[in-house]
Amino acid sequence: MGDVLTALAIPVLLCATGIYAACSRWWRRTHPAPPPYAPSAGRSAELDLMAVTEGIIRESWAEPDALYYAASASPDRRVGSRP
Repeated sequence: MGDVLTALAIPVLLCATGIYAACSRWWRRTHPAPPPYAPSAGRSAELDLMAVTEGIIRESWAEPDALYYAASASPDRRVGSRP
């Protein structure tokens, strides 16, 4: 009986593989993959990311700059001196 099951397992495996291949082909035809990104799209995304990064850096340096400019505009005060 063991030999019969082994002999029948091979055709069942081949049929299952064929059915899977047919279903996979049908699925790919009805649901095509999106086209790959063009090199120009990747470069454009990189430039957009750089612009966002530059904006964040400028914004982060604007706050300390305002403090430094305000300190230099005020009169010179020495530690321990009375106004």
